[in-house]
Amino acid sequence: MYSWRVTKYNPLFRNRDGSYQNDEEWTCFSEVGLKVSMEEYVRTEQLYINAISSFMEDIGLDHAYLLALEQWSDEVNKQNAKEFLSKIWVGKTISVQEIQALAGLTLRNAIWCKIGNKKDFYVHFGNDYYMYIGARKACEKAIDEVTHSGLYVERWESPYQSTS
Repeated sequence: MYSWRVTKYNPLFRNRDGSYQNDEEWTCFSEVGLKVSMEEYVRTEQLYINAISSFMEDIGLDHAYLLALEQWSDEVNKQNAKEFLSKIWVGKTISVQEIQALAGLTLRNAIWCKIGNKKDFYVHFGNDYYMYIGARKACEKAIDEVTHSGLYVERWESPYQSTS
């Protein structure tokens, strides 16, 4: 399995141990209005969602499975996602559109989830706007698309892989 870390963080600003060194960078949805405008936030969020779609398209997937789900009711309510999430459960086959919605809710800290399709593909989300993607093939086309969109794709093992 090939594995990557997909982020908005330029690797040039990491120290020797890999920690990101730009304290001015926003790291979560709660910083909208403080460190980032809603317009810039939505643009970046969409790049992450598009990255998932690019990798799925590159390996020929049109669905995956919800492997883990945690919800925070106040945030779910703020995102008006209660009805959508009432139709989602761990183990459910989820479409690309549902994956995109789940990714958006995860990036906005309303939920946390893990998505996967057997040994072919996974998406895991970490703290501070980190996303991990794995695929059964090298996905050069997806990496090129995501990199050209402005995100950074680094070879990296997901710290959430062991329980997927």
